[in-house]
Amino acid sequence: MLSTPLIIAVIALVLALLALTAVIVTSRKQAELIERQQQRLMMLTETAADVLALKQQLEQQLEQQPSHVDYAQTEQLQQSLELSLKQQLDAQSEQLQQTVAQLQQEQQLLEQKLQQLAEQDPGAKLYQRAAKLIADGATVEDIMQECDLPRAEAELLVAMRK
Repeated sequence: MLSTPLIIAVIALVLALLALTAVIVTSRKQAELIERQQQRLMMLTETAADVLALKQQLEQQLEQQPSHVDYAQTEQLQQSLELSLKQQLDAQSEQLQQTVAQLQQEQQLLEQKLQQLAEQDPGAKLYQRAAKLIADGATVEDIMQECDLPRAEAELLVAMRK
């Protein structure tokens, strides 16, 4: 059998190897993190350099341009923008008017079709009238008299509705 000191030494060696592995893994993760942060720092440095260059260009342009503002040119630009907006609004308004007119025509066509359908089947009107009478509580005799239906049909309609 193995002696106790030897077992303790093996366990200690295994623990030391595990600790060493953990240190190596942690150091690799930290190295990757440091590398990513360095890349970000380089990108920020480049961006800052670009911003400084643009600032210098702007300052140079401001120094070279005259200090007065051309109000006539600004007003002309504003009028041009207003005209463009007005034209766009007019075009959209015209499109809306055409759409409304088209919808009105479609509505009229649908109303005509509904009227034609209502006029085609006068028998359906009788049954609709009978259904309304039944809903209002009319008797079989009332339905027979109002809708000019035979007793069997009137009784069938009452039975179906109740």
